[in-house]
Amino acid sequence: MKYEQIIDHYESFKMWLEELKLLSEAEWFKPMEEDKWSIAANIAHIIKWDQYSLQEILPYIGEGAELPPFPDFQKFNGEAEDYAHRVVNQGDLIEEGIRTRDLMITFVKNAPEDDFGQSFKVGDQSFTMEEFFEDFIGHDKHHQEQIEELVSAEKV
Repeated sequence: MKYEQIIDHYESFKMWLEELKLLSEAEWFKPMEEDKWSIAANIAHIIKWDQYSLQEILPYIGEGAELPPFPDFQKFNGEAEDYAHRVVNQGDLIEEGIRTRDLMITFVKNAPEDDFGQSFKVGDQSFTMEEFFEDFIGHDKHHQEQIEELVSAEKV
């Protein structure tokens, strides 16, 4: 994935987040499937992983860097769901997501393009910076498709 593609993805994701402001509160908080997360929880989950990356990983990337492992996924994701449902409202969460994406864009724009080939580890997982962004963008797209399918199905 090229440098410009990463920036384009984050810019288009911000526009997509803006569209989610049009959802009703019922749509925002309704589980996407039985025993599954709501749209709110999915968005908080994405934002919280971005924030984790910005605070705990991206500032420390360098060739050969060995960073601590990712936090426990279940606990981390559960905290994101709780945040979405009990702490923040829909508009504020979306705005937080847009601000967080702006920080990701700034990071990418300020990183020398050569740095995208640097190898590092998070726990026992190896990445280049480019692979790290590819993984998280794939994660974004997975959740984005789930949400879009649900929203379009409800409009039929």
